[in-house]
Amino acid sequence: MYIEIVDCGECFSTTMEFIDGVYANKTEWAKHNFYPQNGMVGEVRKITPRAYIIKIKDGIYVPMTKQGIREITYNEYLARKNNSNFSGMNERQKRINNGTNSVIGDSWTHLPDLREHFKQDVIENMKKLTCDFEINIFVPDLEQSCVIYAADMILEYKKQWGSTLPPYVIGEISDQVIDVYRGFFSKQFLGESVSRCKKRIEALVREPDAQEQIDNYYQKVNMRYAMH
Repeated sequence: MYIEIVDCGECFSTTMEFIDGVYANKTEWAKHNFYPQNGMVGEVRKITPRAYIIKIKDGIYVPMTKQGIREITYNEYLARKNNSNFSGMNERQKRINNGTNSVIGDSWTHLPDLREHFKQDVIENMKKLTCDFEINIFVPDLEQSCVIYAADMILEYKKQWGSTLPPYVIGEISDQVIDVYRGFFSKQFLGESVSRCKKRIEALVREPDAQEQIDNYYQKVNMRYAMH
C-alpha cells in the first residue's frame, strides 16, 4: 500500500515503534534533518492498532493515523518518491515540539514505573507457587517464575501496542520485574540470578512459542495449587 501524507499533524512523533532496526520517532528523524510534511509519499510497512507505519526512505519511518494519509497508486508513488525535500520542522512544528518538550521532556522514551503493579502480581504468583506459602521453593523456582512473569508482561505490551518489540521494552520490563524479586527475596535473588534471568527473559520472548510456554507454566502451577 502506498500513501501520501495529507495531514502531517496526524503523525505520532514520540512513539518507540521499532521497525527494521530503526525507531520511528522524532529522535531518529532529526539525524536526517527530517520531519513529516504534507505531500510526502511513502510505503506502508506495517499496520498497528494505533497507526500506519510509513517508510519514507531507508531509515525513516513515520507512524500516521488513518486520517492523516491518502492511498495513492504505485505509479504515483514512483513518480513522487524522490521529490521530498528534507527541511526538518517548519515553524509551527517547532513551536509545538518545544511546548511538548517543556511538559514531558524525554519521558516518552521510557516505560512508566510499573513496580507496584508487578508486586501485586508476584505476590499472587508466589501464593500459588507455594500453595498458600506452605511449600518451600528454591532459587531455580524463583528464577523460573521471574522469567515467566517478565516475559508474559513483555508479550502483553506487544499485544496491546501491536508493536515490534523495541530493545528498551524488554530491558525496562525485565529490570522492573527483577527489582521486585530482589526486593522480596534479597537473600536468595543475588547477582548471578539477575544475570541469568535477564538472559533467559530476552531469549524467551523471541521464541515463536513463547506464549505457549508461558501458558503451560501457569497451567501447571494452577493445577498443583488447586489439588493441594
